Amino acid sequence: MTMKKLKTGLSGLGRVGWPFHFPQLVKKEGFELKAVVDMQDDRLAEAKEKAPDIHCYKDFNKMIEEEDLDLVVIASPTGFHYEQLKKAFESGVDVFLEKPMAMDLAEADKMIALKNQYGRKLMVYQPHRKFAHTVKAKEIIDSGILGDIYMIKHETSLFRFRSDWQSLKKYGGGMVNNYGAHFIDLLLYLSNSTKAVDINCHLRRIASVGDADDVVKLVMLSDNNTILDLDINCAAATSNKQLIVYGNYGTLWLDKGSRVLNVKHFDPTKTQGFTIDESLAAAGRKYDFIGEPPWEEEEIPLAGCKEVDYYEKCYEYFALDQKPFVDVSETREVMRIIQECKDQSDIWRA
Repeated sequence: MTMKKLKTGLSGLGRVGWPFHFPQLVKKEGFELKAVVDMQDDRLAEAKEKAPDIHCYKDFNKMIEEEDLDLVVIASPTGFHYEQLKKAFESGVDVFLEKPMAMDLAEADKMIALKNQYGRKLMVYQPHRKFAHTVKAKEIIDSGILGDIYMIKHETSLFRFRSDWQSLKKYGGGMVNNYGAHFIDLLLYLSNSTKAVDINCHLRRIASVGDADDVVKLVMLSDNNTILDLDINCAAATSNKQLIVYGNYGTLWLDKGSRVLNVKHFDPTKTQGFTIDESLAAAGRKYDFIGEPPWEEEEIPLAGCKEVDYYEKCYEYFALDQKPFVDVSETREVMRIIQECKDQSDIWRA
């Protein structure tokens, strides 16, 4: 049986469109890259050199009007997402969209309304779901060996005097928008949560040359009672562990830059029963340490762990009508949390 090919256009040949989306669309069997759009002539020339049969445009609307497309991948700056998605849906074209979904929650809701109005498909790219450490961590979490997960922490730390468009509020910049869209989704995904029921966020602008935030401290409580703790710090000269998952039977962690996932847990059936000493005079004036459980420790090399093929997931959704890898309701919750973070901050209220 001949594989259906999705006739696809790509908007944006920048930092994500060029190194990720473009090569995937060129090589993946289920996709036929028909056209690209970008404002830069040199980028269009690069694309034409790599894929001579494609059509190149500098105007998104013209590409949509002239090409017979099934799908458009929108990897343009955030401020262009809404109008480009609107044009695509009005023209009967489905959309695979870069994160963050929109400039704000109100715009995201308008996009979802357009999706429903025109009966189109929409999925947002959340790349941190596909990485090997995420796949393996979720497998371990869901196996139950860590017990009930009560807290997950994620940290990204670096030092950067950022001065590009993503450092400016007017273009939808800032780390709560940029990195937050990644890691809020990741925390909800790993914790099997559908929403945050409590959100406490502090934003700062420390090293950024622009006017948007570059430090994010976010603590959420999810609908399944998991504490979700996120640090994004672009003004830090040091860092802690990238990911820590805490369960009542053990802990999983990933050190920054490591290709090894660490797991330390115990079998609750092998622990003895404990009794409480309610006397107020500690025997021997010593602190009562019952001791640690019989730990089982494992180092899991990530080199042997498979990543999710994101464009396979795209094909399953857009071509085969299977369940989306990232449902738009999940992305809407990410946008709601980001909006709440900004609403709590003087940086974004100004």
